[in-house]
Amino acid sequence: MLIAERLVLLALDPLSGRLVPLRRGTRADTLCAAALLIDLLQQQRLAVDASQRWLADTLPSSHAPLSAAAAALAVAPSPNTAEALRRVERRLAPLAGDLLEGLFRRDFLHRQRDWRFWRGDTVRYPLRSLQARNDAAQFLQSACDGSSPAGLGLLLLADLAGVLTTHLDASHHERANRLLLSLNTVDTHSERYGLALLRETLLA
Repeated sequence: MLIAERLVLLALDPLSGRLVPLRRGTRADTLCAAALLIDLLQQQRLAVDASQRWLADTLPSSHAPLSAAAAALAVAPSPNTAEALRRVERRLAPLAGDLLEGLFRRDFLHRQRDWRFWRGDTVRYPLRSLQARNDAAQFLQSACDGSSPAGLGLLLLADLAGVLTTHLDASHHERANRLLLSLNTVDTHSERYGLALLRETLLA
């Protein structure tokens, strides 16, 4: 499962089927774009050079969102972190909605339409598979041991979404905070350099 898919499962209210209110100024599509960048980093299809430019290849992926994100980043000139996020968010808009729709098609979520609003129908995605959400929460908890760059990526996104405390107990949360603070001191040669740039940009 993509990191972006795990993120929306963690940020979804299981009963109402709507994403929980995120921290002020944080867009779900932007966090999902960052999640796709993290997935590409883990697949070694994306790298960041010393000048903080994101370099992507366009090899096909079994995940259509990853292929689309890589294609957006491969267009010259190579983007910096903020521009990389903007490119992916624009190319795949509405990203969070499409991810929810994809999870519905795979039977992880229900899909319901609410016609009460005069502006048109509102689509909600109540949770169907408790196991899928539990697996995402378990992945988040396991990431607190610091051994998984992908897990650290999900930790930083869940923190920025404001849902970290929903899924971690006090002990795991303390470890997660230490890991996130460690991103403040990584150098350009670290495998966590891209994560550090994403966190810095999203917090700005």
